[in-house]
Amino acid sequence: MKQEHEHMMNSVLSYLVRVYHMPPTATIIEQFSQSLATCLSDRYLAPISYLNTYRARKEWKLMKSIQFRLKKANYVLRVTDKSGIFHLGHARDYEQKAEAYRQKTGAYIELESDPLWTVFDKVVHLLNDLRSKDQIRAWQLNEMMPKREKVGLAYLYFVPKPHKVTNDHIACHNVTIYAVHFHRKVHH
Repeated sequence: MKQEHEHMMNSVLSYLVRVYHMPPTATIIEQFSQSLATCLSDRYLAPISYLNTYRARKEWKLMKSIQFRLKKANYVLRVTDKSGIFHLGHARDYEQKAEAYRQKTGAYIELESDPLWTVFDKVVHLLNDLRSKDQIRAWQLNEMMPKREKVGLAYLYFVPKPHKVTNDHIACHNVTIYAVHFHRKVHH
């Protein structure tokens, strides 16, 4: 609730300062902030009706039942493109279509080995080098340092661009400010 209040106040405050040139310390803004906090606390602390609780529980059970049946029968439920329509298909069909697309376009390559820990070690080494050369501050190092238990490779590394041969992006968790990209040339 506190985070939502701060987010809303930051949005409103920046708009009022930018458009109406109001000082950020105006009393009307303080009054609005207090009123907003009261409204949010009333909304969040109000008891949920039995009907809403029953409906939420019923929908949750339905969702879990659908997930279980899809997994058991090895089906995949996906949203199609931008239309928002669902498509139900067998997982084997999706794999065949993906393989056919990879063969047709030649855009993706299968890696022979898992480069995750090599990349992880390189990222840690490079970040430590930047810190030792005093090119980043300690708080930046802490923000960008990936956590070993939270890193993982993305399944598909990128959406292929026709004008580029390769462009492997490795997804590392917690690299919040700077993007870390590793590029590798692949000769066909």
